[in-house]
Amino acid sequence: MPIRTPHFPDLLFGPAERLRRWEAALMALLAEHGYRELHPSLVLREPVPEGALRFFDGDDLVALRWDFTVALAGLLARSFPEPPPRVAYAGAVFRRPIQPWEATERFEVGCERIQPEGEPSGEADLELARLLMAIPGTLGLKNAILHLGNAALVRRPLEAEALPADLALAVVAALSRRAPHRVAQALEGHPAAARLTAHAEALLSELDGPRSLQALARSPYASLLQDDVVRMERALEGLLPILPTNLELRVDLADVAGLDFYTGPTLRLWAPGAQQELASGGRYDRLFPGLGKPWQAAGFCVRLSRLLDLAGTRPDLFEEPR
Repeated sequence: MPIRTPHFPDLLFGPAERLRRWEAALMALLAEHGYRELHPSLVLREPVPEGALRFFDGDDLVALRWDFTVALAGLLARSFPEPPPRVAYAGAVFRRPIQPWEATERFEVGCERIQPEGEPSGEADLELARLLMAIPGTLGLKNAILHLGNAALVRRPLEAEALPADLALAVVAALSRRAPHRVAQALEGHPAAARLTAHAEALLSELDGPRSLQALARSPYASLLQDDVVRMERALEGLLPILPTNLELRVDLADVAGLDFYTGPTLRLWAPGAQQELASGGRYDRLFPGLGKPWQAAGFCVRLSRLLDLAGTRPDLFEEPR
């Protein structure tokens, strides 16, 4: 397993070999589906958020690459008048850890699907879900769980009620704790309290595939969310017949992680024994318009550092490499 110095991981022979093998296998899988590699610079000179690893280059304050999605977006917006439809990446990002035992350097492989504004995105979302379904088999992970969510199921009702930012954050926090009664507490006295509480109860129905979607018919926002529900139903229809035997598919309607970034369908890959998701992604159609490009985008990231830790502590969860 990785031997860590404070904040930075040192990979000895086995984990180092596993990292390169996994990177090669994942990039080959993406290449087979038309994804071409881009490699944004490790050093960022534009403004970066708090939590990035910063240092001085002479008189200039710069930072190490903290996120592939943001770095790629800047590279694509600067370099292409029309977007390449499929891009892939592999390498490390550097973030200041929240917990002292977390590494600053984190290894990732991922992809992005980019489309002109207004182009139907359902097939692109389904393409990404199918690719993510193939990840466990590619890495030799014996069993995995894929959660399908949709940020719009929370975002649209909050926007429709025009909640102030503090109240919207309180609702999101309550949903992240899977506690609809806390939604009611946070909104006590607000005109939308009963509606949003009823919606929270519908979102938090059991993770049971199509039946979770049917529960949304009881939501006060059922009409508002009709198109999003239809898209999820079509995604399930496309994915369930090709579901690998080692993969469980769940619907997680109350997924609010990254709600400030994601705008539509979300994907999260888990494994038994994993404390955090091993891969995640979704649709983020506001990213490129914010950079002056009328493009839509979705993608996912495989978090190889977490997989390496899991393989070190739970080798029984992985097939022996052939």
